[in-house]
Amino acid sequence: MIVPITGGEPILRHENRDISIVVASEEVTITQARYAAGEQVAAPHVHHEHTDSFYVLEGELTFEIGREARTIRVSSGGFVVAPPGLAHSLRNDSDAPVRLLAIHARDGGFAAFMRGIRDGVEVEWDISPVPPDGGLPASDAILRL
Repeated sequence: MIVPITGGEPILRHENRDISIVVASEEVTITQARYAAGEQVAAPHVHHEHTDSFYVLEGELTFEIGREARTIRVSSGGFVVAPPGLAHSLRNDSDAPVRLLAIHARDGGFAAFMRGIRDGVEVEWDISPVPPDGGLPASDAILRL
């Protein structure tokens, strides 16, 4: 099946954020998002059961990854893969919008969580605060900058 990265199932349509589910299955959920300049995308967190990946389509994202909270900037064409147990957060520190794909493999409840945001329903899924030991080191991330 070929799925275009435009359109999809609308989740949020806002001046500062535009998010759609492009693919939703038990094995993988992919969202496409646009965030305005200065937007916090996700606060520091970890996943225990799935890998969280980000591919920057245009613009630049700032990530903090690993127990060291290593700061990296990723421009269009770059990606970050955060395996289970790796703390990560992301934001748009630039002065321009950013577009990205977020890939959750396995889904880990992410599609239900996103639909819950849209529908005003709280949904539990595979997300936790950063553990006291900080989780895995930044070197466990997969990066293409």
